[in-house]
Amino acid sequence: MDLNAKRIIVVGASGALGGLIVDALLERGAEVWATASSMASAERINPRVKQRVLLDLANQTSVDAAGAYFKQNGEYDGIVIAAGLVGFGTAAETPIEAAERLARVNYLGPANFISQLTGNLRGAAVGGSFVAVITGVVAAKVFPGMSAYTASKWAMRGWLETFRLETKSKGITVIEARPGHTETGLAGRAILGTAPAMPTGMAPAHVANRIVAAIEAGETTVGDDQF
Repeated sequence: MDLNAKRIIVVGASGALGGLIVDALLERGAEVWATASSMASAERINPRVKQRVLLDLANQTSVDAAGAYFKQNGEYDGIVIAAGLVGFGTAAETPIEAAERLARVNYLGPANFISQLTGNLRGAAVGGSFVAVITGVVAAKVFPGMSAYTASKWAMRGWLETFRLETKSKGITVIEARPGHTETGLAGRAILGTAPAMPTGMAPAHVANRIVAAIEAGETTVGDDQF
């Protein structure tokens, strides 16, 4: 896909990966509509975006409000989900409140937001649209001490695979990216527990550029071994 002049929504545009994806899309001539979860984080978004919108994936009222706003503003060529939360702890150690928040931000919120905007994706009429979601290596491999986080990512993976089948005939390409550990600082902002010792991760710019390349090439699944 040639990204020049494409209208693309980036959820989580104020984050380490989301911000770099926004930059890469802008460099390719795309019109980017960006979201952040708070006014403070919205200030970190590249000022060249078309619009900045508040969207808290943990809050259904916020998801509905953002969905309605985007629906009122026309059609889009793509949606990128680059937002997420992490938590650490065994199944026995994880309180239901933390598991619910991880599920809401990593699966339920994004899936519902995409569902609300599916009808606004131009699809086959303009040569195809896309939905790209960063799940991570935990959507393919299981690690101890990350039960609820892993479950939320596997749920998103399952939803995406089903959504891909449902929308293929509409000209929508569904891209799932599963990068391994990346130096975004997310592990240090866990909502539960403490991250285990990990080797140095990949550079965020490398991961962001690989994801944008996958969008351009029309790939569907980018495994951890493809970063």
